[in-house]
Order: sequence, then C-alpha cells, then structure tokens
Amino acid sequence: RARLLSAIDRRAFRSADLVVADTEAHADYLAELTGVPRERFSVCLVGAEERVFRPGWSPAEPFTALFVGKLIPLHGLDTIFEAARLAPELGIRIVGSGQLEHVLADRPPNIEWVRWVDYERLPAELHVASCALGIFGTSDKARRVIPNKAFQALACGTPLVTADTPAARELLVDDESALLVPPGDPTALAAALHRLAAQPDTAARLAAAGYAVYRERASEGVLGRRWRTLLEGLT
Repeated sequence: RARLLSAIDRRAFRSADLVVADTEAHADYLAELTGVPRERFSVCLVGAEERVFRPGWSPAEPFTALFVGKLIPLHGLDTIFEAARLAPELGIRIVGSGQLEHVLADRPPNIEWVRWVDYERLPAELHVASCALGIFGTSDKARRVIPNKAFQALACGTPLVTADTPAARELLVDDESALLVPPGDPTALAAALHRLAAQPDTAARLAAAGYAVYRERASEGVLGRRWRTLLEGLT
C-alpha cells in the first residue's frame, strides 16, 4: 500500500506544471523525494485568516504561555512538559486534543488543559496569553514546517517562542521577531519563558517585530499577490 501511494504521489508531482510548497525546506525535501527538478517548485507561506486573527495583544496576569494545536508528536509535548517542570512558577495553557492526550494525565500542576476552544475564540486566547508556543519536536518534518498557529500568533501580535529550525529561520530571526530555541531542549524553552516573564519590554518588542514580519511576509495581501504571480506565470 505504501509503495502504491508513493507511486501515485510521484506521478502527481511529475504531472504538475508547478508545485507550491509552504517553505523552502519543504520544497527541497519534496524535490529530492519525487525526483522533480527543484526549479519546478515555488514557495508560498501559509499565513492566517485575518477576518479571525487580528492584532490586539494585551497579556493578562499571571504569566501564561499558550499552546494551541493537535496533540501529536510533531509539537514536542514532552519538551513542553519538562520545561514546565523546570519553571513551576510559570503557567502553561494547552488547548487541543489528539493522539497524545493520554500523557496529559501526568502533566505538571502548572499546566492547564482545555480540550477544545471554538476557532473563532482562538484570537481571544492569543490576545491575553503572555506568549504563544510553536512546535518543539525533533523530527525531520518539524524542521521543514512553520505551523498555522505560528502565523496566527504573529497575526495577533502575540510574542512567539518556537523551535530554531531551517523553516522557522526562513521567516523569523531569533531575539528579533521571535525567540527560537533548540528543538527538543526543555532547558532552553524554560529559559525563554523565564526571560519573557522577567522582561515585559522584551516581550513587547518581540510582539511588535513579529507582527511587522507577518505584515511584510505573510499577510493576506502579500500572499494573495504571490499566488496571483504564480498562477499568471503558468498562463
């Protein structure tokens, strides 16, 4: 079955006039995987729905880092759990469900778990969070993607902490537009959270710069023009 699906995928890639990936890292990987020349790939970032995700960050007390997403290995929940143990005085709010939700039974006491929040209410969660958590997994896929929630946090003007990966570096600069920590490193993640909790000016600076990068590189207007250019190039 896997060989059949692989053959179908290769046929689809090779039949396309253009393949659009979400990051340069993903485009490189897919070109190597399928044997399609790299020049037939282009990249367009994911972005966020701006009718929903708008700026309005105003963090509440006490300090709480927000994780939103499916509970899957990609996100590095184990890293977040261990970071929580290293920073027991800081709160972490996890919103989501999925295949790893059983591990939440042993979560540290400073982690709050909410199984579900309506999509339209996610911006309200981001607006009051002290910072947003991206992904921290160590898989090859984690190195190639910038998840939706990272763009959503940036669009809301919420400071972002996520793994330092090739994909993240395509959009973000450490200590300028986000805090980037080594994948799978709970000590570094805990240190980043301690820093934001102790330095509200740093959090505000990262929030403003992250939103500026979003507007410049990943807003609906920018990505709309990018897609139009790609489609016009085919005709």
